[in-house]
Amino acid sequence: MKKFLYGLVASLLHSSVQSFGIPHYVQDRAVAAAASANSWAGSSLYFVHALSESDQNDYINTLAGFGAKVLRIWVTASSAGCQKGSTLASNVPNFEDTIGTYNYDVLKALDGVLAKLAAKGMKAIISPHDGNALNTADSRCDAYCKKYNSADSFYISDGAKSEIDARYAAILSYKSPSSGKAWSQWSEAILAFDIENEPMIAARDIASQNDAPDWLCGRASNMQKIINSSGVLIATGGIGGDANAGFNFIGKALQCDAIDIMSIHSYVSTADFWTSNLPTFLSNVKTHSKLLMVEEFGFCDDATQPCGSVYRDNFDKQAAAITAQQVPFTYWQMVPGPDDSQAKTDCWTGCCQFYDGFEVGIHNQTGKGNVATAIKAAAAQRAAQSWPV
Repeated sequence: MKKFLYGLVASLLHSSVQSFGIPHYVQDRAVAAAASANSWAGSSLYFVHALSESDQNDYINTLAGFGAKVLRIWVTASSAGCQKGSTLASNVPNFEDTIGTYNYDVLKALDGVLAKLAAKGMKAIISPHDGNALNTADSRCDAYCKKYNSADSFYISDGAKSEIDARYAAILSYKSPSSGKAWSQWSEAILAFDIENEPMIAARDIASQNDAPDWLCGRASNMQKIINSSGVLIATGGIGGDANAGFNFIGKALQCDAIDIMSIHSYVSTADFWTSNLPTFLSNVKTHSKLLMVEEFGFCDDATQPCGSVYRDNFDKQAAAITAQQVPFTYWQMVPGPDDSQAKTDCWTGCCQFYDGFEVGIHNQTGKGNVATAIKAAAAQRAAQSWPV
């Protein structure tokens, strides 16, 4: 009788997943999770694991209270001090100062964040490596950058592929002190792993050749072997960086069975961009049985921070335009402390520095943007595709 009931439940879940349009290859991975018929919103925050416990709790509880479903996080180091309106309480080491030698302290710090997210019904997207760190002119230049001396060399090298695969295997196989599960199997806390944050942003010539070294699908396929059928997904992470460069949807990624989510990264002036382009993007990814999300977008106000370009439509308008197209998003960045507009009059944390201009404070409802309204609107909108959130 139990086997019959389990089979019936699985069948009903499978049917409901199909009816909401989730891609066929995600069905088996996500069948154990309730598929959401509604859209969702969330944030990116690369330093959340360096915040104090109380600040982490305030940030996650506030986002969850608004109805946020996803927080995008990074396997990255952080130094104690001030960052974008927040006080970072901890020095978090690099995972890999020497290639192949891993410091698991950063994963332990992130694991605490994952447990907090799961307790509040939220999930993470995890970036296990940053493509920007392969730029030798960037202050983030890491062990791979220093060894291979150029992003091009990194992406085409068979040795580098093996090394980054080993890094990813160590991260995905990490056994959570909080849940007792390997991260690759912890679908209650992890929505997806990016293949990399902005792969090939420092090697766009390789992206322009449709990833001739097969780096994207090769890494995703090896990640999928570890994830298996746990329900954790694989996202592109924003191929080539900003979508205006033309590489977020290269053919090799669309055709790769191991990739589940096509991630858009785009920093644009007007909400019209989303209204005009998201229907085409969505149609394209559906044709290839993928999910679509806006993984990064941002609004920069020249009145508070030099942006290098004029942003006509603010956070509220751009978030509303994305939500109107029934596509979920994670914003760059919803910050726990005061954003740069608030810092002009009230830097209550005493740490108002190192802004990039795109931050919107979660406690700022009248300045650069109303985070609560944007998240609630997304949660109330029916999604074009179903998501295991």
